[in-house]
Amino acid sequence: MAKADIEMDIQRHEDSAGGRLDDEGPLIKYYRASEVLPGPVPALQKLLRKGPATCAAVQSSSGILSFGIGVVFAASFGINLNLLTVFRVPILTGITFVFAGVLSNLLYKHPELLQTCLVANIVCLLVSGVGSILLIVDLQPGGNNIQYKMEVLVLCVTLMDMIIAAVLIFWFHREKRDHKQ
Repeated sequence: MAKADIEMDIQRHEDSAGGRLDDEGPLIKYYRASEVLPGPVPALQKLLRKGPATCAAVQSSSGILSFGIGVVFAASFGINLNLLTVFRVPILTGITFVFAGVLSNLLYKHPELLQTCLVANIVCLLVSGVGSILLIVDLQPGGNNIQYKMEVLVLCVTLMDMIIAAVLIFWFHREKRDHKQ
């Protein structure tokens, strides 16, 4: 255990006449920094200010929604009636959305995942683009009303996630380009 011999007595200041100066102020002095030193700049600071974690959280939650709708759709309707269930479009897009969203959320703690997040969101955009084309081709109003509404819901969720993935790809690409310079 460390030990120090420091005098702890209160010292009084006296003037030349031997009296105490009462107008000096308090005896206790506080440390006050004269200038603020900048802290360490985190990696990807410009990108993280834009809030990709929020977009990634929306992407993950809508991926879970898309996956759930796909499972319900596959269990409720015939498997060979439409392209939606044959190719498992909402299930595949849901899995890719969740995966890309989780990776993008990890970007704050692990900035080295920038390239992986960029590739994951590009794959997510490609899979959802093909899936939305299949959904648009498969839309047939007039048949089963519930099935039509569910197909429109899956299409809306897929299009929303395509927009989020496109925004994240733009941000990640810009950050990667700025980081190289």
